[in-house]
Amino acid sequence: MIAESLEEKFKQGMQFLKDNNLEKATRSFEKAYKEDKENARYMSYYGMCAAMRWGEIGLGIELCTRAVKKEFYKTEYYINLSRVYIKADNKKGAISVLKKGLRFDPENDIIHEELVKLGARKKPVIPFMNRSNPINKFLGMFFRKTMPGIISRLRREERDVKKDAGGAKQL
Repeated sequence: MIAESLEEKFKQGMQFLKDNNLEKATRSFEKAYKEDKENARYMSYYGMCAAMRWGEIGLGIELCTRAVKKEFYKTEYYINLSRVYIKADNKKGAISVLKKGLRFDPENDIIHEELVKLGARKKPVIPFMNRSNPINKFLGMFFRKTMPGIISRLRREERDVKKDAGGAKQL
């Protein structure tokens, strides 16, 4: 019964968050968290909302970090922690946390979108040269434009080979 009502409070909080009602979302997450302080999900969302709505950056970082440590494989916790870092004007910390989250879900669209918003860039092709060096610039543009085409062509060829192999087995 108690777990049910906690989950309902959490779901309410998620709906309020979806509706951009940060005040009510924070209150719902706070109630759920205060009832079950060991639940990483409640911890993460309450911490993120407390930082975003009330400016409780320290609390947000503490709770979101604890949630990440507790359930390190849940990428949504990395996203929440990164949002707290952004609120704290710590862009570098946010990027670092998001990249850690990608280790567990390399295809996570939300993390990729957040990294693009933050302007995260890959390392220069030749690391010991400055990013603005013409050689680095040329190589970076070359790889960015040609590699996706090469990779997609290789995937297409691989698919075609598998199709042909599948058809040959049926004969």
